[in-house]
Amino acid sequence: MTKQYRDQRYLEKVGKRIVTLREGLGISQEKLSELSGLDTRQIGRIERAENNSSISMVKKIADALKVKVSELVDVDF
Repeated sequence: MTKQYRDQRYLEKVGKRIVTLREGLGISQEKLSELSGLDTRQIGRIERAENNSSISMVKKIADALKVKVSELVDVDF
């Protein structure tokens, strides 16, 4: 069973945003892993909202996707 975080809905929206941006660039989780320096499994867990990532991880993903951190975390409810 996946752990549910207090802010689970927000984590899901951020994860979906990452997937949308990544797929828009036509890159795989493996390529995003390579570009960000994060493990492929970690990328998957973030996209599926299975963990509450640190700001530094989000920054690495944003840099790899060539977007501002705010473009990843500023999601509407």
